[in-house]
Amino acid sequence: MKSSYERDNFRKLYWLVAGIFLTVSLVLMFYLGMTMDGASKLVLVIISVTEIILVILLFILASKYIDAAYGSVEDASDIMLSIIEEAKEKDDMSESLKKIEDYKASELREGSIGIFYDSFEKLINMFQEGKRKEKSEKEYLRDVMSDISHQLKTPLASMDVFLDLIVNDKINSEDERKMILSEASNQISRMEWMVLSMLKLARIEAGAIEFEISDVNVSAVLSEVVGSVKYLTDTRNQKLSVSCDEDITIKADSQWLTEAIINIVKNASDYSKEDEDIDIHVEKNSVFTRICISDHGMGMSEETMTHIFDRFYRASNEVNPNSVGIGLSLSKSIVEGMGGRITVDSKLGEGSTFKLQF
Repeated sequence: MKSSYERDNFRKLYWLVAGIFLTVSLVLMFYLGMTMDGASKLVLVIISVTEIILVILLFILASKYIDAAYGSVEDASDIMLSIIEEAKEKDDMSESLKKIEDYKASELREGSIGIFYDSFEKLINMFQEGKRKEKSEKEYLRDVMSDISHQLKTPLASMDVFLDLIVNDKINSEDERKMILSEASNQISRMEWMVLSMLKLARIEAGAIEFEISDVNVSAVLSEVVGSVKYLTDTRNQKLSVSCDEDITIKADSQWLTEAIINIVKNASDYSKEDEDIDIHVEKNSVFTRICISDHGMGMSEETMTHIFDRFYRASNEVNPNSVGIGLSLSKSIVEGMGGRITVDSKLGEGSTFKLQF
């Protein structure tokens, strides 16, 4: 998009100043020439003509410089317009970015114009990154909604069957009624856990949760974990043992770290037989602190370990049918959101060890 506004203003100002200068100069030359002889007058005429030629040449050079400077700005304006049109039609702005790269490659830009084009390119890259992030968030939201919808189908279908049996009085005995109501309660608990966990996971991955990072005493956190899962481990006659020095601290959010470890311990309990031990061991060196949670259960294959932290992935459908397969995914997001790292070592038939490193 070209405009002659700035160029016209330059021409007006230039000829105004040049006109005043030439007028004053020629008037002075005229009065000086009245008192001089013929040779001196010729010199004054030559000087006057030279001044006029220099003013004209200076105008031509200045006009070319002004045209080049404003031409660069107009080229940038054209690219901006093409980006706007391209953004309306599609998400990809690679063509517009290529125009900038080609233009910069064909013209060596320095000074203010060079700075302007560099800043312009950074702005486009930021805009492009924003578009990519927006697209990624939309895809993530779509996947989350699809996952929730898919996972709710089974418990909702079960609830529909239970309600039909109760409403239409198709239950033969009081024991059967209690069994149906108990199973309905399990399905409701499952849906509640899944929805709350998915909301937490979505908020963490969307960056909507700010972890309150501080010096956290690991021993105190593990004591809280033991108390939280005591009913579960006692019911299965499993022993949860903890080995951790009292003075070990890490930079983390105490509440979220507790939740992450609880999820892993529950998973270890689910995939361990009754009477089997679950061990939590903490090791610290000058570089990192590592929390290891080990079970002696069924273990995992290499294929399972590659998916163990995926949403709704379950290594076995026979273990804890009420599980929705989101606890480990949530734990991973929590640990990584606090700057930590989580990995798993496992051997089929020999148990698994989850390692949280900070």
